[in-house]
Amino acid sequence: MDSAIAMGNIQRVIAVDMINKTPAIYFDAAGDFVDEQGFFIRVEDAGLLRYCPVGNKTDAESITKQFAQSYIFVDPEVCRKIIHNPTSPSTQAGVIYVGYGV
Repeated sequence: MDSAIAMGNIQRVIAVDMINKTPAIYFDAAGDFVDEQGFFIRVEDAGLLRYCPVGNKTDAESITKQFAQSYIFVDPEVCRKIIHNPTSPSTQAGVIYVGYGV
């Protein structure tokens, strides 16, 4: 029998809580979610997110974008950081999921 073969899709998903900073191992001292390995983003509550794609090495190169509610990962950008926005939590996207794979 053949061994399992990766299907080229999202293979791991974790919920990210930008308010309570969980899972804690991914948050830096500034309260930003960081994983330099790269991840995809989807949200269940539409809103703005400020993030850095993998190739953007500084926060000055961050992007702010309106994310639409989605139950699947549709945005093709591989990110390394989601920047917490404490000045505007009411517009920040809620119920954030990051996906790994592909």
